[in-house]
Amino acid sequence: MDRLEQILKEILSFVRDVRISKEELEGVEIIKDIISLFSQEINKKGIIVETDFKDPLSLEVDPNRIKEALINIINNAIQIIDEREHLTIRTYKENDFGVIEVSDTGPGINEKDLPYIFDPFFTTKIDGTGLGLAIAHRIIEEHQGKIDVYSTMGEGTTFKIYLPYKN
Repeated sequence: MDRLEQILKEILSFVRDVRISKEELEGVEIIKDIISLFSQEINKKGIIVETDFKDPLSLEVDPNRIKEALINIINNAIQIIDEREHLTIRTYKENDFGVIEVSDTGPGINEKDLPYIFDPFFTTKIDGTGLGLAIAHRIIEEHQGKIDVYSTMGEGTTFKIYLPYKN
């Protein structure tokens, strides 16, 4: 029943129209909270987490929605990588955007799948719903941001999330 509840929650999260309630916050703090949230799984799998927070990341975002997007992206990375592999999270400013870069040294995403990874219900996982990245993509767009993905088979994947920077 838990699996069905999780699927329904993801579907509802994707289809419902949510009002964004923006507030100014420090993006690095959200990332630290998410890493802490996954610390048990990270430790159990022996994942090496590296962070590089270059600039303070002053963002005007809905903290719950952005947290949901980042959890989906970081959770995917944690699920796919094996023991002693790396998860790297960087933040920096680029033009008028705060950038959150999430990289892993996992197996990478097949080039033929890359154009579809943000499509609802597209998944390559046996137990996946194909909604995590679709939800993340939608949330980032709701914030006038964008998300890019770079991947090489056998080397890993990098998601670059661009969110408007609050000056």
